[in-house]
Amino acid sequence: MRTWACGVWLLVASLGLGTHAAAQRAGVDANARLLRQAAGLEASGDLEGAERVLREVIAGAPDLPGPVFALERVLGAGGRQAEVLPVIAAFLQRDPGAAEVRTLELRVLSETGSVDTLERKAEAWLTIAGADLSAYREVARVYEQVFGPDRALEALRRGRAVSGRADALALEIGDALARAGDPGAAVPEWVAAVGDDGQGAAMVARRVEELGPEGGDVADRMLEALSGSSVFARRRAAPLMALELGMEDEALEHAAPVAEELGGRARGAFLEDVGERARARGLPALASWAYAALGSDARTPAERRNFDQQLVETALAAGDTTAAADAQWRVVGSLGPGAVDRRRATARAIRLEMTRAEPDRLRRLIDEFAAEFPEAPELDDLAARAAGALQARGDEEGAEAVLERVVGPRSGMERAYLFLAAGQVERARAALMEAVTGMAPSEATAAIQLAGLLGRLSPASAAALGRAAADARQARVEDAVATLDGAADAAPSEDRAALLSEGARLADAAGAPDAAARLRTRILEEHPDDPVAADALLALARYHAGRDGGREQAISILEDLIASRPDAAVVPNARAELSRLRGPS
Repeated sequence: MRTWACGVWLLVASLGLGTHAAAQRAGVDANARLLRQAAGLEASGDLEGAERVLREVIAGAPDLPGPVFALERVLGAGGRQAEVLPVIAAFLQRDPGAAEVRTLELRVLSETGSVDTLERKAEAWLTIAGADLSAYREVARVYEQVFGPDRALEALRRGRAVSGRADALALEIGDALARAGDPGAAVPEWVAAVGDDGQGAAMVARRVEELGPEGGDVADRMLEALSGSSVFARRRAAPLMALELGMEDEALEHAAPVAEELGGRARGAFLEDVGERARARGLPALASWAYAALGSDARTPAERRNFDQQLVETALAAGDTTAAADAQWRVVGSLGPGAVDRRRATARAIRLEMTRAEPDRLRRLIDEFAAEFPEAPELDDLAARAAGALQARGDEEGAEAVLERVVGPRSGMERAYLFLAAGQVERARAALMEAVTGMAPSEATAAIQLAGLLGRLSPASAAALGRAAADARQARVEDAVATLDGAADAAPSEDRAALLSEGARLADAAGAPDAAARLRTRILEEHPDDPVAADALLALARYHAGRDGGREQAISILEDLIASRPDAAVVPNARAELSRLRGPS
């Protein structure tokens, strides 16, 4: 009997609990529906309707802070923000420790000008807050807005005293000091805010960065204090903070001793962190140092190769070709003979050697590459690059030797320019025409045009053009232009305009528009009836159109071109240019 009665009681109790839980869920659902209704009314501009619904929710669920915040927003939109204060007071009477509602109350009081009440409410909050530092943070924030930084600092320091910790609220105190115009006084506070674990370094770095020009001295003082700390995590934070601030030299200065203190996995993790952050922030010298150190610590060839490959990229970004080449050769050495990856890695290493290797070494590298990879697709490009580099150093024999056993469009072009530099015009033309079969269309067109022009000119003019083309190839554009300018004086009359036109083209390609314009002006003055004169006019118009105050002169040149040479091939382009310069009609 007793057992039966107990079971009935449990059944009734569970039914009652279930009914209570269901009622709670129904209440929550009803409140959610009302809040959605209020939001819809607010969005449609019906502030009175939204207010009515929110007050209904607050009356039925007085412990929910969300509706109070929504009511403040709705009342504020109607200019009645102060009317939420009694609602807030009622809420806090039931829940005095509700920090978010306390914060809302202070904000409303500050925005409605109720300064005396604000101070009284703030002090009341601090009285009951005890060691809750969030209360001091919020009060200080409002005090700074209303009374200024001194009152904010007073509140923050009270919070520190209550907490019993010397570093409590260090970040906020440092911020307040900086905003008060004393960033130097903020330094020890921000150093403390970095923390014994170093986790606050990024936050503090952002504060220093926001100081602008004044931040340099503050950053130096902070880095000095952190690096001299007895706490290792603070010393470790110094290079990371310098890195965040973009201070590459200082980051490297402080990172090296930290790396020396670390060992094993911790050292590797630190160096990888520095390397990745440095690359992301565009500090290539620091990244190169980190990856070089990682490579030295590598335990396997594959691990070393990975770090060396990253070192190549960062060293190149830093402009350190020597370090990049050294790392690339280590990559080559880690790969097996004959492998495709080894071939590609070797080709890249040779490209990096182009500007630093002595001529004998450069020739030897090409010979060794050709012997190991005789059918390599990179061989044509490598030979051409090496020949160009050797020719630039005056080693024409070495350039010829590099090209001797290589066949391809790039090496064929270099061979043609060697012939041009030596005055062997016919051999140069033959080499140009042979090379165009494997070139891209744009390159092939230029080579064909050069070969054709060399064939149309007299021998002396063709030789002058060949020397000029070879000089331009080696970036000696002034010499090239001077050669063609002088050659035009002595050339047969039928060659002169072509020489001047080619000189202008070379000047354009080298970014010397003034020199190109001078040569084209000479064409128009001395050879106005030559077929190249129309091209010269169009180019001159574009030259003047790109200069300050040259628009009208450009229009005049284009009008003259269209009127005097209506059948010229460039006239459609001239009309389009003229329409652009005149603008909408």
